[in-house]
Amino acid sequence: MLRKIFLSFVLLVAWSVTPLHAQEQQPYQRGAGKFVYTGYAPLKDKPITVYYYVPTQGDIKNMRVLFSLHGAKRRGYRSRDLWKKFAERDGFIVIAPEYSLKHYRGWEYQFGGVMRKGKVRPQEKWTYNTIEAIFDHFKKVTGSTAEVYDMHGHSAGGQFTHRFAATMPNARLNIGVASNPGNWTFPLVEGLKSKKTGKIYGWPYSVKGAPTAKEEYLRKYLSRKLYVHIGTLDTATMGEHVPTNDPALTQGKQRCDRGRNIYKIAKKVAKQNGWEFNWEKVEVKGAGHNDYHVVYGKKHADKPYYREDDYNKTGAYYLIYQKNKAGKSKKKK
Repeated sequence: MLRKIFLSFVLLVAWSVTPLHAQEQQPYQRGAGKFVYTGYAPLKDKPITVYYYVPTQGDIKNMRVLFSLHGAKRRGYRSRDLWKKFAERDGFIVIAPEYSLKHYRGWEYQFGGVMRKGKVRPQEKWTYNTIEAIFDHFKKVTGSTAEVYDMHGHSAGGQFTHRFAATMPNARLNIGVASNPGNWTFPLVEGLKSKKTGKIYGWPYSVKGAPTAKEEYLRKYLSRKLYVHIGTLDTATMGEHVPTNDPALTQGKQRCDRGRNIYKIAKKVAKQNGWEFNWEKVEVKGAGHNDYHVVYGKKHADKPYYREDDYNKTGAYYLIYQKNKAGKSKKKK
């Protein structure tokens, strides 16, 4: 008994003299790291593990910020690691929030928690708000002067990215790249009509029934700098994470077709209404349903790893950081 008391005392003393930074590391240290975020009050009971990469050199305060959104497997570390070689070389911050399946089910992650059982939920409960909150937290911790951020998401992350653009008209999103989503939110206020049954589908397959059907939302959605990013070989019609329900099939037979179709319809809607349209469709030749393929813009089947100097003009990296070099961390005037 005395031995147990003594050991407990030793451990207590050791903890008490441990530096505070070792007990709980300050977020956004140089290099790769992670921390648990619960700072968004309406969803404080739903913790988010935030993976990040901060370049080892350069002034953090002046760096651009990229949010990288994971797929259905919920691997935030992978979404961060996709970008860290580019981030280290070019000097930008990668923030990859991980929305665990325990706290964020499909309707709360890729569908954003906007609606549940046909009813619109309070806007402050939408998952998309956490991005803005995490950005504010980053700015507070680091003293960053960034006024906007870029976003890339693959698969379910691509669903998150384009629906974020649809639902958050006042968000500080600069450039968004939605790669290979399994389904999309079509900008059709009348809804998406099933080719098979004639049924009309609203959110999340179209803007119908959600606040996104309002003109101010829809116009902002279509005027965003948003890339519909497609792997030409992402053509699987079945599989663990391949949507095969009726609304998804109404959008197209597979992911590649669905991306082409939403771009065509979005462009038509903007033209019919005389609205600004800033979307672009970019296809990655030979790429399948693979996040590295679409970030680098090429398939490296014969190489064990990717190099930051080996990419092409269809990749998400090029679209955000090379094609749009003028898209710095400040808002457009």
